[in-house]
Amino acid sequence: MDSIYKTRENSMFSGFILGINLASEIMKKEKVNIEGMRMMRVGIIGIGNMGGRIVRRFLEEGVEVGVFDLNKDALESVAALGAEVVKSPAQLALHYQYIITILPNVDIVKKTLLGGNGLLEGFQENSVLIEMTTSIPSVTKELSGIIEEKGFRMIDAPISGGVKKAEDGTLTIMVGGSKDVFAEAQPLLNHIGSNIVHVGEVGAGHTIKALNNLISATTLAVTGEAMALGVKLGLDPNKMLDVINCSTGKSFSSDFKFPTQVLTRKFEVGFTLDLMVKDLMIAMNMAEEQKTPMFISSAVYQLWKHAWTQGGSEMDHTAIVKFIEEMADVEIKA
Repeated sequence: MDSIYKTRENSMFSGFILGINLASEIMKKEKVNIEGMRMMRVGIIGIGNMGGRIVRRFLEEGVEVGVFDLNKDALESVAALGAEVVKSPAQLALHYQYIITILPNVDIVKKTLLGGNGLLEGFQENSVLIEMTTSIPSVTKELSGIIEEKGFRMIDAPISGGVKKAEDGTLTIMVGGSKDVFAEAQPLLNHIGSNIVHVGEVGAGHTIKALNNLISATTLAVTGEAMALGVKLGLDPNKMLDVINCSTGKSFSSDFKFPTQVLTRKFEVGFTLDLMVKDLMIAMNMAEEQKTPMFISSAVYQLWKHAWTQGGSEMDHTAIVKFIEEMADVEIKA
């Protein structure tokens, strides 16, 4: 009997100890979560079409957000939602460990980082720059070198998915930089992206973003040409898409852009033709530097440049189809 009681006592004691250990582990995890929540503060520079939606998404997720932009109307719109407006990039860097830049071009990124009252003047010991602008990879590496020389850190993290996915927090984010910095920044990025991929060292994110957009521009253009020809031959554009989208010709352009933007004549995805041409230029320059032939891509680039020179720079990039229609003397509509 004594042995039975001792066995029960030992079992109860072991269970008690196990319970304490489990509680301790839970508390540790909760502590990490609480600390992680405290870390969820981000400064954002560039409150444009995508930047503004990213700010809103962070705020909806309970992240504290500081903002800077030269556009007062843009600042007022996000301030009304709870974002803190600051007077300069330096002030933003002084108060926020993580800084996201999402700007129109690399020259503005340079000025924001290196200019008077720029980020470098405000960065703290643990500061991290998350560069989301679609930029030139070689310049990204150059800026990263300057930042690291000062003792700070940087990753490039361009995005893909458009305004709808920015609003939903389901962006694709392609990250270049140290794996350690990526791991540190990932909990923050999880609030705005559902496909977050570390693709290599600094500059790799911007490299793959340009190549992705090269493919995107190509599929949109060639789908436009095929659809224009089909309509001229008497085919129903809706029926064409029905077939294409369950066949090998399917792409994001045929599956989403044509039914929602082209056939409806909306042309408002939220990414301008000017920005697409900029991305294509980056890709073509990389190809030239690497002495890589780009026969098809060169033809695509010329088409987009033609549309750009004909006054399409501020139009939505899906409006490239309008230029294809004009040359083919046909309209693709539902």
